Amino acid sequence: MGQHPVVTVNDITQIDFDARRPGCEKGVIHEDGPVQSAVFRVAPGCGVPRHLHSRVYDLFVGVKGLLEIRYEGQHGHGTFPLKPGAFCAMPPGVRHEVFNPTQDEAFFLIVHAPHDGYDFVPIEFKHHTPMLTDPAFGGVPVRKL
Repeated sequence: MGQHPVVTVNDITQIDFDARRPGCEKGVIHEDGPVQSAVFRVAPGCGVPRHLHSRVYDLFVGVKGLLEIRYEGQHGHGTFPLKPGAFCAMPPGVRHEVFNPTQDEAFFLIVHAPHDGYDFVPIEFKHHTPMLTDPAFGGVPVRKL
């Protein structure tokens, strides 16, 4: 089996980002078959609207700023503050949304495991009022900061 090269990034907040939706950009820092690691830059009042993945874990690590992760699943619901250094493992089937409630841009690292079979299923919350709406629901951000 061949050895893969070492991947190094000096500052993950300074990589090349691609727009995913208004105010939310993604930069892939590593992808190898079943796993993808990426960084998201999220503007104030923006984020990733509510959705779930049917087979994929989202593994979040806070990098810079503050984000809120709202989630709903079979084992409860809540809001988790994703601060620098914080970690959240979002299992398949759990509804979730990532939102920047501050006046400053924020960054998070995400690992999709596995990335093979990745899906993004827009879904309604049952217990939370969403901070963002997905274009799949015909919506735009609910509030601007």
